[in-house]
Amino acid sequence: MKVRQKPSAAIGVDIIVPVYNAAADVAQCVASVLAKTSGDYRLILIDDASPSPDIGLLFEHWQQENVPQRILLRNEINRGFTRTANRGMALSHRDVVLLNSDTIVTTGWLEALQRCAYSEEHIGTVTPFSNNAEICSYPRFCADNGWPEGKDPEPIRTALSRSAVPSYPDIPTGVGFCFYIKRAVLDSIGFFDEAFGAGYGEENDFCLRTTKAGFRNVLCDDAFVVHLGERSFEGKKQQLGERNMAVLLGKHPEYLDVVGRFIARDPLRPIRIAAQLEEDKAEIPEQAVLHIVHTHGGGTELHARQLIRYSLPSWRHYLVVVDNTQWRVELASQTGEAVSILCVTRRDDESWESFIEQLCGSLGVGLIHVHNTSGCRDGILSALPKLPIPYGYTTHDLSFACPTITFLDPHERYCGGQTTPEVCQQCLQQQPSFSYIDIAAWREKHYTFVQKASFIVAPSLWAGQMFERYFPGIAVKRIEHAIPATSAPSRHLSALLFAGSQWPTVAVLGAVGPDKGARRLERLVALAAEQNAAVRFVLIGYLDRQRGPWQSDDGRLLIHGRYTPDDLPTLMDYYGVKLVLYPSAGPETFCYTLSETWRAGRPALVPPFGALAERMQAQGAGWVMSEEEWADEAQMLRRILEALDPTGLQEKTMRASNVSLPTMETMVASTMACYVQALATVVPSVSEKLSFPAIRVRDALGYTAYSSANPGGTMEAQDQERAGWRWAMRFRQTLAGRVLRAVLPQGVIDRLKKWVKR
Repeated sequence: MKVRQKPSAAIGVDIIVPVYNAAADVAQCVASVLAKTSGDYRLILIDDASPSPDIGLLFEHWQQENVPQRILLRNEINRGFTRTANRGMALSHRDVVLLNSDTIVTTGWLEALQRCAYSEEHIGTVTPFSNNAEICSYPRFCADNGWPEGKDPEPIRTALSRSAVPSYPDIPTGVGFCFYIKRAVLDSIGFFDEAFGAGYGEENDFCLRTTKAGFRNVLCDDAFVVHLGERSFEGKKQQLGERNMAVLLGKHPEYLDVVGRFIARDPLRPIRIAAQLEEDKAEIPEQAVLHIVHTHGGGTELHARQLIRYSLPSWRHYLVVVDNTQWRVELASQTGEAVSILCVTRRDDESWESFIEQLCGSLGVGLIHVHNTSGCRDGILSALPKLPIPYGYTTHDLSFACPTITFLDPHERYCGGQTTPEVCQQCLQQQPSFSYIDIAAWREKHYTFVQKASFIVAPSLWAGQMFERYFPGIAVKRIEHAIPATSAPSRHLSALLFAGSQWPTVAVLGAVGPDKGARRLERLVALAAEQNAAVRFVLIGYLDRQRGPWQSDDGRLLIHGRYTPDDLPTLMDYYGVKLVLYPSAGPETFCYTLSETWRAGRPALVPPFGALAERMQAQGAGWVMSEEEWADEAQMLRRILEALDPTGLQEKTMRASNVSLPTMETMVASTMACYVQALATVVPSVSEKLSFPAIRVRDALGYTAYSSANPGGTMEAQDQERAGWRWAMRFRQTLAGRVLRAVLPQGVIDRLKKWVKR
């Protein structure tokens, strides 16, 4: 049970600053303390016999000033950091803060440390976040994040304060740059062990002793102090670290295991990410976009990710993968760390409107870009028109017009785009998956949604015209999808051995189900075998019935399996692909694989409808089937064989090689123009935006409190193994990691390696 103690306002504190050279840093540190600290405190500065005359001049100047809370002391001989710190603590009968002379404190820092220290009886030491504080570093963990001269630390402090619950999480050891110690701890275990001499490791030893005495070492996660980095001991850090690590491990052999497990788990990461969200909101307050996609991946998610990737850093983006009440938000990291997941679930007592508005408020979202509603159709359609946040929609498919999405009738044939409600209702009633849908009501609720949208985007002229056909009066902007420039193929690209043959190869691309022509491809292969036609087929992708690599006994059909776009030109060369076939049963709104086909310099044969036909007619880099050829596989096979005639094939191949594809720059710029226009119509609100409580954001980021009694927490074994390797890489960059090889016995190193691997 946590026991709160007396209010922090009644607590007096002595701030002890050991000084050795680096006068400019010392002056900056003292100025920040005097400017940013309030309450009952004394600032005790102890010059440890600095050889630099600048320190003497600085102390003389201060002695002439009337600052009663500043106390100036000097050691007659150099005693080292540990003994100097002990001298300061011996002079005090109150709580103390050991503060490095190369630090810069921020507004409310001491009050925050005191609130933390007295939030629970058994808290013994407190360390704030810093840019350079090993396990307490922000934003990158176990790293020196640097600090440019003149940079203002207040925005970071504000972000940490706003995002904090506060959690006051346990940490295995404090960090000595700014180290709050309660008097009860000093009375219980004494001061620093002077065996650590000039410094390094004494606070780690002190914290381990603190834990063994029944106290907690915690992070004050709503405070921030800049640490410039051991400038008083330049040139001596490695030597001191090597010596004192050996002393520390001699006293506490468990130290590496304790700290190593903490680093492996990194329980502070959700807290840091939550603060980074607040920083992002402050840096780009309005230009933040929430992209809503479904859980199926594919071209829809690919497009959203490309917009995110190629528009940074002028815009801030979040990708939310929606699965009914569970919304998984990907946070694009600006620090080089892996993408983080905020997984938040709508509660039963929470309206969709409130849930989405609070999510947007927590992320600082000013605009919503809906790419698909299928993951939570009713929630999205009902909530967004009521919110004060503008939104737009991209017609990646035409599900708003028809729930089948593909416009396939009960016979799995394209209906041609029927719009009459009675005809459409009869069609749906003959399809069990859609028989319960009232098509008139379906279109009406989607019409309400698009009427309130700030923009509607279609990737092709056909898709835009079809959308307007079902939703008259709605303006649709055409922005073609782009594909990124190719890079080198995979280093370990693998392919099946395709039996030698004089027959030309026709390829089909992608994940091919019934709507993409899976059954039609199977019938084409069977017909080619029956007729002994001079053609064979390769599916670079997979079938709904055959997802892994496979080849028919007669060599007519090979299924390669999954591929990456960068590998496609190489695979087409390897399999001898002359032509790419699109046997789709229904229409496409754009088709990424057609762009990939042309980029690989291959012509295509496409159906007589949808964006495929539109794009082919515009470019002439292939052929459009007639209605008869599309409707009958026998005629389709004849058309394939005609297209493979070398005379016509050569011309179309040349055209394919010269197709001018939409550029990523044009696509992104056109989309961002839609965003700018949408945001320009927003009326500024003076009311505070709704957002989730800080604890909900923290927990949605996966926070689990660390406990020294159970340092492994709730991580699964496989997560521990992966985390162990992450820890090993991080630990190498810490002071302890850099000196291990020099000071540890081989037996200890072997034990450490064994722990990392398990």
